[in-house]
This record gives sequence, structure tokens and C-alpha cells, in this order.
Amino acid sequence: MQLTSGLDVLKLDLTNQQIDALNTILIEHMKWNQVFNLSAHRTEHDVVVYQILDSLSVNSFISSGTLLDIGTGPGFPGLPLAVIFPETQMTLLDSNDKKLAFARHIKSLCHLDNVKIVHQRIEDIRDDQRFDQIISRAFTHLNGMIDCSLRLLSPKGELLAMKGAQAESEVADAQMTHSNCHISVHQLPHVVEEQRKVAIVKQGLE
Repeated sequence: MQLTSGLDVLKLDLTNQQIDALNTILIEHMKWNQVFNLSAHRTEHDVVVYQILDSLSVNSFISSGTLLDIGTGPGFPGLPLAVIFPETQMTLLDSNDKKLAFARHIKSLCHLDNVKIVHQRIEDIRDDQRFDQIISRAFTHLNGMIDCSLRLLSPKGELLAMKGAQAESEVADAQMTHSNCHISVHQLPHVVEEQRKVAIVKQGLE
């Protein structure tokens, strides 16, 4: 799948500048992956589909305000989302500084002023910080995400856990453990071969 056709599937109507920025992420990922082990995605097709489009598949659930991307690695899903949501303040968090170097490179290259990059473990973030949304694509199981990040969520905020086919079983476990949370599961657009869903966690029952 090409980037433009994938954006059509996601029903995203982007500016030329935004498309250029996504192509920059693609080109630079291909370059960096030859030297650094950014990800297992080595072909242009895989980077487009599994890094860029997969990151953007959650776009309809992103709101303005502040968003924390935990376990971002080299910057996914945070970087592509930052490109298409310039008004949302994105904090990209990871404990691997070598991978975060790529995120810093893209932030500078694409002039992503809405991106802040933090080299830290989520357990070490101060309790006085609050985010409107906290997202994770491949960080940990849902219970683990709730355990370590719920304290950083604003009162009306939400956790967005991007998951595969195992979403329902993880949600069932999390609902038993965190009965004070409301958890819903939503199907994501079909841009990768595997099934993708997002589990949305809110504090308090609805």
C-alpha cells in the first residue's frame, strides 16, 4: 500500500506540507534503519503500513489538548500523529535514548513544535503532570498500561491502547482488575493485514 492510498483509506485529507512530512519520516526511517536498529520494518512498504499508517489509524480518536505517547521507541505513533494534529501537544516518552534520537531528528527536520521528547521511564514521571490522552501502541498489556499511567491522566482524560486480536481478552482482565474504569473497544480502519483495535479507558463508570 502506498502512502497516498493509505491516507484515502483513513479518510485523511492532508495538506501538501503534512504529506511531505510523512514522506520525510519514511525516507529518514529507511536511512536510519540501515545503521541503527530502529524497527523490524526494513522495506518501504512495511514502514508506510506498519509505522506510519498504523500510527494514523487511530486518528478519529485523537483530541486537542495534551497527549503522552508511552513506549514511543523511535516515535510511533507520536510523530505521525503530531504531523496531522499540530494543535495537540505531544510528549513522546521512552527509556531507549538511541531510538529517541530518531524522534529528535524528525522533530527538527519537520519543525514539529508541538512535540516534546522525554528520555525517561513512565514510572519516574512526576505525579503532578496530567495529560488529556495517553496512548500506547506496543508498550505492555492493558492492565500494565492502566497501572502505570492512570495517575498521569486528567480527570476527564482517556487512555488509548492500540491492540491486535488479543484486545478482548486483555479488556476482560482489565475490567476485573480495574472495576473503577470504563473500558470500550473500537475497531480501527483496515490498513495492516492483522486486525487492529483500540481500547479506550476512562476513569469512573459511565
